[in-house]
Amino acid sequence: MNDAEKKMSVHEQEGSDRPPLSDDDLSLEEMTPWALPWKAISITVVALVLIAGAIQIVGLASNRINRLSKESVRTHGKEPGNFRPMGGVVPRLSSNLPVVRDANNGMLASLAPTKQIAVQKKTGLAIPKGFVYIPPGPFLMGGEDAFANFDEKPVHKVFLPGYFIRETLVTNKDYKKFIDSRNYIAPPGWKNRNYPPSKGDHPVTFVSYYNAVDYSKWEGSRLCTEKEWEKAARGTDGRMWPWGNQWDPRRANANYVVGDTTPVKRYSAGISPYGLYDMAGNVFEWTRSDYAPYPGNTANKARYFAYKVDATGTLERVRGRVYKVLRGGSWKSDQYSARTTARNPTWPDYASDFFGFRTCRDASK
Repeated sequence: MNDAEKKMSVHEQEGSDRPPLSDDDLSLEEMTPWALPWKAISITVVALVLIAGAIQIVGLASNRINRLSKESVRTHGKEPGNFRPMGGVVPRLSSNLPVVRDANNGMLASLAPTKQIAVQKKTGLAIPKGFVYIPPGPFLMGGEDAFANFDEKPVHKVFLPGYFIRETLVTNKDYKKFIDSRNYIAPPGWKNRNYPPSKGDHPVTFVSYYNAVDYSKWEGSRLCTEKEWEKAARGTDGRMWPWGNQWDPRRANANYVVGDTTPVKRYSAGISPYGLYDMAGNVFEWTRSDYAPYPGNTANKARYFAYKVDATGTLERVRGRVYKVLRGGSWKSDQYSARTTARNPTWPDYASDFFGFRTCRDASK
């Protein structure tokens, strides 16, 4: 073959009519992983697995929400330490009902505050600033309604001497004065020993029982007992919530409606019969009382013991220790946990973003 024929042959091979090369003829550069069929198949399989996993997770989450919703209205389980979860779903009120305004003292006229109990003050009794006087006398303690847990029974009459109780929860601003005065450790979430901006009038949170006791001593007060707290919250007629026997989500910060704490005087339409704020919702309140059965309670005493959970999920009793009781519900709680009779037993060294407190004092001249 002469040189002209060779050139023509090469030209013809490089033309558009050249037959396609087989896989065996591909260069290393052309044989990239993305060009191979198995890679595309692998990516497709992985994508399908991820999609299926996502669908499964969403399904599990939906089932858990539904289960918690149903359990939120059930009583305690049969086993010791098996308590009803908080945070059940509350049906929304119809849209034509008035809504409490968000700021300052504002509330719609059609949402009347709780009718107050007239208090006959003792002559010469000096009421500390920020406190309310609760006069001596009996009240009904405990609950036997359809939502009552075993530890709220039976309803019984309790007589208390007169005492003082804070009108509001202890605020971040109050707690700031305490930690600065005593060089006390600041709650988690505070930066440079300062509470979050614009939350000075919100209740302090992430405080344990022991933190609350230390603050109370500094203030010249003490933590309230369960009895004192419940009387101040419900008055003397045995009501379920501070304003009455009908739940009204416009009167309290509960059930994630707001999603955070709120200023301690925001819910003026939900005050108790003695004029106290946030006795339902906002944050749970530490009391000084140990978790124990009421007189006449017939539940198994083992249900009041303190327990811990081991790695297998088995409950084990912790001897020599007791739970302390929190009251009032929180912004995370359902309306049943915010009832005036609901009790929440908790380890005293626990702290949370929905645990706070208020204080009491003995009434004396």
